[in-house]
Amino acid sequence: MMRWSVLAGVTGIIFFLMAKPEAAYGHERWLVTNGAHGGVGFAPDLIMALVLAGAVFLLVFAFAIERAAQSGRWTLRAQRVARLLPPGAEWRILAGLTGIMFIVNALGGVFLAPNLVPDKSVLAILTLFQLIVGLLLLSQVAFLLAGLLILAALPLAALFFPFGLLIDYVFEFAAVGIALALVGVSSCPDKLLGRFFKVEPGRNAHLALTSARIGAGLTFLVLALNNKLLDANMALTFLDEYPLNFMALLGFHSFSDAHFVFAAGVMELTIGLLLIAGIATRLMAAAVAGLLFTTLVILGPAELVGHLPIIGLALLFLYRGAGPHRLSVDGWLRLPLRRPVEQAI
Repeated sequence: MMRWSVLAGVTGIIFFLMAKPEAAYGHERWLVTNGAHGGVGFAPDLIMALVLAGAVFLLVFAFAIERAAQSGRWTLRAQRVARLLPPGAEWRILAGLTGIMFIVNALGGVFLAPNLVPDKSVLAILTLFQLIVGLLLLSQVAFLLAGLLILAALPLAALFFPFGLLIDYVFEFAAVGIALALVGVSSCPDKLLGRFFKVEPGRNAHLALTSARIGAGLTFLVLALNNKLLDANMALTFLDEYPLNFMALLGFHSFSDAHFVFAAGVMELTIGLLLIAGIATRLMAAAVAGLLFTTLVILGPAELVGHLPIIGLALLFLYRGAGPHRLSVDGWLRLPLRRPVEQAI
């Protein structure tokens, strides 16, 4: 019943986005094609030192939050909220949001992301591929098959697009694909596929959340380094066209666009490291969701479709936290004494 209610709900979203496909994306490289700040670097100064100090404070605060969470108070509150949703709802939400993205991408003539525009000679086959994956995700009858197809999309994209463009999305789609494949689902297609490859869907489901969290963390590391800290060209050009540097409104007139890009990169880097470690995961997920929805309000629908998998991952981490495999606040890898059982979906 829930499967079809989810499918009915997201169908309306797809038709809304189809009505305005040109405004369905948001990202530095999605909205800006040619950079105007080539060769521009960061000159160390007091403001950048304060930004780094803020990152250190965030790390300390995250460790304090994690210690409070491990004491049981925050965990109990999260478990009360978790009882409000049926088992497996978090994975169905992630699959549904990712499925919407695949279908809108297919209808918009792009592959995986709006700056990955395929040649007309391969457009038809890549469009069909995305439609199949999107429909599988929305129907939610074969998570193992859908996850494997998402993973197959990465080497397929590598055949037609340069690695410099593809690197932004490798860990994001790997995280979603691996997680859904590990979770699996008790359905005929997945069972048949499992028998063919001699794997049991759901057997390693306890690793799905960890895989998703580490993949999401690596995604933020790549975005911080590739689009901001190592090369600020596209980010600075983006701010030229979309003046989102609000610091002057707060009275910090010396906080330049370069400072803003540096601060954003350091923040993404810090969030990525904390997600990988599994420290204060719900806090980091809330920060990611808040930032995405804030830019959605500012930029409108332009920020939505391309970030749907990230939104789904953020909701997953808000709902489930870091999972059993994470770094403890004492600096040791925290592993469960017994393998947790992932509820069937």
